[in-house]
Amino acid sequence: MGFKSGFVRCFFLSLMAIFVGCGELTSLREEKVFMSQRIEELQSEKEGLNSKYAASEEEISKLIQEKDKLERARRNMEQRLKGTGVSVKIKEGHISIVLPSSVLFNSGQIKLKKEAKSSLSKVCSVLKKDFPNETIRIEGHTDSDPIKRTKQVYKSNWELSAVRAATVLHYLVDNCHLDQKSLYIAGFGENQPVASNKDKSGKKKNRRVEIVVLADE
Repeated sequence: MGFKSGFVRCFFLSLMAIFVGCGELTSLREEKVFMSQRIEELQSEKEGLNSKYAASEEEISKLIQEKDKLERARRNMEQRLKGTGVSVKIKEGHISIVLPSSVLFNSGQIKLKKEAKSSLSKVCSVLKKDFPNETIRIEGHTDSDPIKRTKQVYKSNWELSAVRAATVLHYLVDNCHLDQKSLYIAGFGENQPVASNKDKSGKKKNRRVEIVVLADE
C-alpha cells in the first residue's frame, strides 16, 4: 500500500512538473515574441531619430549658409552706401537700412533736409539694383520724449514717426520711382528703441527711419 501511494504521488508530481514546464515554456515563447516586437519598435524609433537628426543637420547647415549670405549682402550694401550717413544691419532675418533722423530731418520736423535727398537717392539706387521686386517696409521711430512744440499737429510720437516714414516713402516713389505697390509704412513711435533713452546719445540713435527689405515675404 505504501508503495502504491508513493508511486501515485510521484506520478502526480511528475505530471505537475510537466505542466509547470509547459507553462514556463509558453511564457518564455510569449516573452520572446514580445521582445522581438519591442526590438523592432526600438529599431524603427532609432531609424526615425536618425532621419530627424539628419534633417536637423541639413536644416542647420542651410540656416548657416543663409545667415552668411545675408551678412555678405549687408557688408556689401554698407560699403556701397559709405558716406551717406546711413548704416545697414540685419533685423529679424532681413536687411534693414538705418537712416538717422539727424540725416533726414531737423528736430521735430517732417520735411526732408536738402542733403537727405542725396542719401536717399543712393539708397534708392541700391534698392532698385539689389531688390527690384521685393516688399519694403519703411519704419518710423522716435525717442521717448513727448511731443511739445508740435503737439497741436502730432498727438503722440506714433503720429510723428508714421508721418516721417510716409515722407521717406513719398520720396522713394515720387523721385526714385520705386513701385508703390511694394512699399508700406509703419510708425512705431518710441516703442522699439535700439538704445537707452536716458541720455542724448541713446535718444539720437532711437530717432531713425529704417527701410526693411522683406525678401522672403
